[in-house]
Formats: sequence, C-alpha cells, structure tokens
Amino acid sequence: MYVANQEVMQTLDRYTMEQLGLPGVVLMENAGNAVVQEILFHYHKTTRVLVLAGSGNNGGDGFVIARRLIDLGYEALLCFIGQEEKLKGDAKVHFQVYKNRGLPLYYYNHSDKERFLTCVQQAHLIVDAMLGTGISGEVRSPFFEIIETINDSNKDVIAVDVPSGLNSNTGKVANIAIRAKRTVTFAMPKIGFFIGDGPNYIGEWKVADISVPDSIVETLQLQLPKLLDEKTAKECLPKRKPQ
Repeated sequence: MYVANQEVMQTLDRYTMEQLGLPGVVLMENAGNAVVQEILFHYHKTTRVLVLAGSGNNGGDGFVIARRLIDLGYEALLCFIGQEEKLKGDAKVHFQVYKNRGLPLYYYNHSDKERFLTCVQQAHLIVDAMLGTGISGEVRSPFFEIIETINDSNKDVIAVDVPSGLNSNTGKVANIAIRAKRTVTFAMPKIGFFIGDGPNYIGEWKVADISVPDSIVETLQLQLPKLLDEKTAKECLPKRKPQ
C-alpha cells in the first residue's frame, strides 16, 4: 500500500480528472459515499449526525455525506462554516444540490455559540469535513473554537480524509486538531498519519477507494513510500525451498 503526501494526492486527482476523464464532482460524490458506508457499518440509523463542513473540497465531501445520510434515514444536520460566495468548483455544485433539495442546513455563527453547543450536545456522531489536507499552519478562528468544543464534547468523531488541524505531510499539530475516533481517508493513507502527532489524532483509519487507481503511480513513475503491512511484509520474505 502506497503512502502519499498532499502534493502527490493533488497529482493523482488531477491525472484522474484530466487524463482519465473522471470529473471531480464524481470523485467528491464517491468520497462522500465512502464515509457514509463507514457510518452505516458502525452506527444505527437512529444516530443523530452533525456534519461540520468548511468551504473547500473537504467541505464538499461533507455536503455529500449529509445528503446521503438523510436519504438513508439518518437524522443529519449540515453545519456550514464559511461564506457561500467563497464556494467554488465541485464543492459549490454539491452545496447547491443540498440547498435545492431544502435539506437541514445550519450556518455557523461565531456570535451564537450557545446554538452551536446545543447542536453538538444533541448529536451522537460528528463528521469532521472542515479543513482536510489543506492546512499547513495554525488553526485560526472560528475553527479553533469549533475544534476545541468538539474535542471537549467526547462525542464520536469521524474525520473525512484527515482530521482538521493535522498536517498530512508532517503529522504536526501546530496548535489544535480534531481527535477522531475514525478517519476515512481517500485513495492512499497520508504520511502524517504515521509520524509526529498523527497517531494520536487519527484513531482507527481506513482507506476508501474513490476511483483514483494506484496504477497512476507506475504510469507517472512516482517514487512513493509503501506502508509495511502484513501483506507487504509477507511479500518481502524469501520463499522457502521445498523440502
């Protein structure tokens, strides 16, 4: 299993879209659905879910997750943290689909902390689709206060791709990060999961197939590290000669 950093993942995504012809909006749908399948496996449909979504591609995954959970019968609420006018590309498409359907939507308001705290308290499960792989420095307001509230709540948290606040390249947490119970990451695990602070924040992790094929690594002749799992270790062991 290959391990990737942020730059490699951007290269793989771009190749999938531009050379293989799979639109980004489809990759985002696949990513959101992969998280939903993980929730279906671990949580009953009586689970109340709060989906926290930023305005980037990670948030776009969150829009898909909230919509699909509602369609499956979950009581889900999408909390959008950001400004609609800053949405663009695939994330904007999925946000518009969500709004067009009139599904439950709460716009985070930093001045109304009590309402947000109530939403957190009422939820059984929180989905972190706020910042993703894009962060490289300190988490700023309002995300700092949101993450602080989530960590203090002791609720189950599923992180989408990467826990918000964790640097996916270095595993460093500059000031605060989501402490996830589970992380569903896409295509390949990220290097930051296994170094620095990473292991203390990702919880149980799973790689989801979103139609970005590993074969691109060979096609582009990328030199990527591999995770030494049980399967890889067995492949490296010399074969015994027959007696």
